[in-house]
Amino acid sequence: MLSRVGRLLLFLALMLVGLAVILLILQNPQQSQFHFLHWITPQLPFSILLIVAFLLGAFSSTLLGLWLAGRRKLGSLRLRRTSAPE
Repeated sequence: MLSRVGRLLLFLALMLVGLAVILLILQNPQQSQFHFLHWITPQLPFSILLIVAFLLGAFSSTLLGLWLAGRRKLGSLRLRRTSAPE
């Protein structure tokens, strides 16, 4: 459980991130199109493409971290089974 100061710091950090996203959107209104292999996005504001790229990166790194943590957990369980005294 977070203390009162911890909750305040978390709230302030989230507010700063939100403010940064709003500033990003307001300062990048120009339309752009993204080409990747044979996939082409429709004309979207550049800030939306940046946010989508950030979210995809955050999601994929979270999945990779969970996968690696699962492998580590399985490895330690296997190690315990093989080294357990009978």
